Parts: sequence; C-alpha cells; structure tokens
Amino acid sequence: MPDKVYFDAKLASVRQLLVERNFDEARRILDQLSQEADQNLMGERTALGLPRKLHSAFLKLAKAENDVVSRTGYQYLLVPPPEVFESYGRFSAEERRVIAAKNREAVPKIIHQIWIGDRPVPVSTEAWAAHADKHGLEYRLWREADIERAGILSNPIFAAMLADGDYPGAVDVARYIILSRFGGIYLDCDFYPARDDLSFDDVLPMIGLTAFAEDVPRKTGQGSVLLANSFIATPPGHPVFARMLDAFPEIFQKLPKAPAWWATGPLIFTVVARSGSVCLAGGNFVAAFVADRAPFSEVEAVRSTLDANDDGLLIAWKSW
Repeated sequence: MPDKVYFDAKLASVRQLLVERNFDEARRILDQLSQEADQNLMGERTALGLPRKLHSAFLKLAKAENDVVSRTGYQYLLVPPPEVFESYGRFSAEERRVIAAKNREAVPKIIHQIWIGDRPVPVSTEAWAAHADKHGLEYRLWREADIERAGILSNPIFAAMLADGDYPGAVDVARYIILSRFGGIYLDCDFYPARDDLSFDDVLPMIGLTAFAEDVPRKTGQGSVLLANSFIATPPGHPVFARMLDAFPEIFQKLPKAPAWWATGPLIFTVVARSGSVCLAGGNFVAAFVADRAPFSEVEAVRSTLDANDDGLLIAWKSW
C-alpha cells in the first residue's frame, strides 16, 4: 500500500524530470498518481478534486510546458472547494450594517510592520519609518518582544505557528490582531517605498477596509479576485478581523496541513472581507517588482524612473 514516503518520492522525481525537461515522463507519473489509492497523503482536495500537492505538480508541468490555458486553470482552481470556507463569509443583516459603518470610519495614521525570527531586520523598515516621519504618520515595527507584551503570544494559533517555525502564518495572525486593536496600515517587510513625494492619503480614500488585488484570479467563492493581505488599511474594530481570528481554530481542524495562504492568508481574508464592501487600491499600487535579494541599487534605479503622475507607492522586493 502506498504511503507518504512513496508519494513524496514520486513528486520529487517529477520535479527533477521538469528540470530535465522530460515532460512526457513527468506527465506519465502524474497520471499514475491520479489513479492511486490514499491520495489524501498528497494533501487536501482542491476545487479541481485533486490532492493539493498533486495539483501543484500539474501546475508546475503546465508552467514548464508554457501551456498558458492549463496553467491558468490550475492556478484558478488551486484552492479548497468554496464550500469549505463559505460559512466564514456569512454575516447577518445587523453585522453587515456594522461593517458598512466601519467602512465610513477613518484609518488611523500609523504604519505597522512585523519582523520575527533571527534574520536581520530588512532595510525596508528604516525606509518606511522615514516615509512615515516625512508624511506625518506614526510608525511601529513589531518584534517578538512587542508581540509578547501585547499578549498576542496567548493566541493559540499564533503560538502554534511560531513554535512550528511557520513565520508567514504567525505573522498573518499577528497582523489581524494588531489591526483589529489599533487599526492603521499594515505592510509586509518585502515592500519598499516607491516614492517620497506621495503617501497613502494622496492615492487612497483612507476610510474603511482597503486592500489590493493579486494578479492571479482564484475561485474564492466570492468571485475571482484574490485580495492580498500584504497591505491592509483599516479602522480599528473592523468585524472582518474578529471573524477570521474566531475561524482559525476550526479551519485548522478541517485543513490541518493547509498552506498559510489558504488558512490564514489571502484566501480566508478574501472570503471574509468580500462579504462586505472593500476599497481596492489602484491597479498600479504596486509600482514595480524587483527580484529577491537583488542589490539595493536596482531598487534605487526603479525609484528614479517612476513617473511623477503614477500613484504606485510600493516596490515589491525581498532584501533577504
């Protein structure tokens, strides 16, 4: 009987075949795995009905073959069936009125960033602190000690993810707690300010809940737009965050091995947030993308070329 080691080895062989560009053999193995028993050992079922890891392997094959149609379909359906998260996006009429009222409140003038773990703090945090000072915003960088003092460590989902070394998932949970309590602007540390002459008040209404859309459409059950959770602006006390935080224990029971972007990240954020109204930042809010660990000179080069009439405020760049 196949076990997890068997499936992991088969999927590893497919990855190697893709490196070797032996697409026919890779497809043969994937088709074989599609017929095996105990497919649950390859992860939770996706909206396409495939185990998540097998689904991801088919997506990698489509990308390697430059099959745009298949790639688009696999990307769109690389989510759990919509009914899995559907209940978390249901609000009563009274709850919807509260959401509408919150969406008329101003966003506090503070930027929050979170950095946990042993790696050095990214240089982007200093840039955002300077940007905040220039534009009359408060700036707060949350480290482990700050998170502990705020009592966030007592959240069982945050504590479990932190103990497992799942820093992205832990930071997801922490950002929602911080935004629920204090409101303001949350930014991932892999963004760098695209400009100094404009800030958030200049390009966003800065009332209610604001996010921006990911480029890749997904079957969310609330339409095909997937909201990024790497930038969120909100007044404090928005019901979206309380709903997600309440839902996490049950989600982890349903999908114990789900990736963070499903369970705590953009997908669950989208399902809950799009149950009410959301302000979307402009399509070029992320002004440019710079390769991970590219030298800072490349970021400076991008900043020097941005047109004064553009409203993009973020450069996506991981310095680590």
